[in-house]
Amino acid sequence: MQRSKAEMIKEAAVRVFASQGFYRARMEAVAHEAGVAVGTIYNYFKSKEEILLSIFQAEFDEQMPLFDELQASSLPIRDQIKQILDEHFCLLRKKKRLARVLLQERFNPGTEFTDKLIGLHRQAVKRIEELIQKGIDQGWVRRCNPSVIASALFAVVQSISVCEMSYPPEKADRLIEDAPSELADFMWSGLKKEGGR
Repeated sequence: MQRSKAEMIKEAAVRVFASQGFYRARMEAVAHEAGVAVGTIYNYFKSKEEILLSIFQAEFDEQMPLFDELQASSLPIRDQIKQILDEHFCLLRKKKRLARVLLQERFNPGTEFTDKLIGLHRQAVKRIEELIQKGIDQGWVRRCNPSVIASALFAVVQSISVCEMSYPPEKADRLIEDAPSELADFMWSGLKKEGGR
């Protein structure tokens, strides 16, 4: 399947932003990497910020069907957490450059842009919150404040993702390989209700 020009531009932007950083990267570098004229980029995106937001939005949209599928399932909460973590860390391994850009730039840009990114962040945390609330309602999860727990769980996963960027490759690969099971067990041990599955 042939990629659209907008997709080619976004992929080129990820490579440029990952190597140069968002602020230092120039549209000329993105255009060169994509093999298009700078003016062509502006046919699809108004600014670097819009390109980056589009990248964030696409990744968020790609992950949401899993939450919907799990919410409709009867899987135990621990298994749902494990599946979410498996998917997250699998994407991190497959798309290392994109992960670097998402982690480096998520809260750096200007105010309006930051607000849009924080909106996506809140939506992701809300989906985790819903999962925890469902566990409470079904008697698998102990009584707790789902908002606090969801925010903490999201932050733990983000911190492991940051560690992946800072460790030597061998250690980082092992960290990402072990993270889904270790984190699922860690989270579940703190969440499960006595006698919960």
